[in-house]
Amino acid sequence: MSKKSISIKDIAKLAGVSIATVSRVINRNGKVAPETEKKILQVMEENHYVPNLLAKGFRTQKFTTIGIIVPDISIEFFSKIAKKVQTIFFEKGYATIICNTNEDYKMERQCINMLQAQHVGGIIHIVSVTTEKEKKTSIPTVYIDREPAYGNTKKDMVLIESDNVSGGYQATNEMIKKGCKKIICFCPKDKGSTHIKRWDGYCKAMEETGGKPRLVSLDNVSEVDAYEKAIELFGKDKEIDGVFATTDLIAIGVLKALKELKIKVPSQVKVFGYDNSLLSEIATTPIATVEQPIELMSEKAAEMLEKLMDGERPEESHIVVPVKLVKRKTGK
Repeated sequence: MSKKSISIKDIAKLAGVSIATVSRVINRNGKVAPETEKKILQVMEENHYVPNLLAKGFRTQKFTTIGIIVPDISIEFFSKIAKKVQTIFFEKGYATIICNTNEDYKMERQCINMLQAQHVGGIIHIVSVTTEKEKKTSIPTVYIDREPAYGNTKKDMVLIESDNVSGGYQATNEMIKKGCKKIICFCPKDKGSTHIKRWDGYCKAMEETGGKPRLVSLDNVSEVDAYEKAIELFGKDKEIDGVFATTDLIAIGVLKALKELKIKVPSQVKVFGYDNSLLSEIATTPIATVEQPIELMSEKAAEMLEKLMDGERPEESHIVVPVKLVKRKTGK
């Protein structure tokens, strides 16, 4: 049968079943005998039949495409979240559109407008650090990792994040317990909510022991910038014995500088990163770091988005999941 002319009526005729039975298989909303379902799916595959899900969405007001917006798909943490969310929704019968914003607010707005034009059923959104006062979209949206700048209260949004304050605190406190007295925090100046909270955790640990928090402000999350700032800092100050970097990439830049300056890690300076990326594991000197539960965050976000798309309001609109230290050589 012609690929262009195939319809649900044709599928029913070829499979020897009713149109209603084919519809139940497509929509997964009724009991169909396993053998019958297998036969219908086989006929659909043989005849290259693809259901018009957008038309179905307009009829039912339930759209089966999900938008995933990430600020930088090249960063392992964001790409892992996008992949996990995509897998979860694929298994539930949803298609996904992944948008990369390059940490740019204008591109982010264009992505939201495009997803709205595509009639997506919902959005999983990691906002860019340059996001201005965000206008709340009518599309059901769950935010992961970073808080959007609504200018309103947390009750107006649904947010899943890891405990960044605890992560910064644990990493810094671990170095203090190992004897470090002068610990520096390397953090981007456009911090965003996650880096601010990691900095807050670092400050809390330092202040508890009478230490003075000290920030090295980076222009961006960059190995090169971290390296250059570390070369300058450690060339002047020989008393620094600990570094808390708010990402693993920043930690790698610091370690490169320490190696060039012939400063021994961890005997002279201990270093902690953040994210437990592959880079931290395979680095020449494996990096002590903080791990975020990516799978749990993705699963919670998907679960909450489904509730929003079904017209329900989740009981918890702000979920903070725990982090854990990953102890490696740079922190010993």
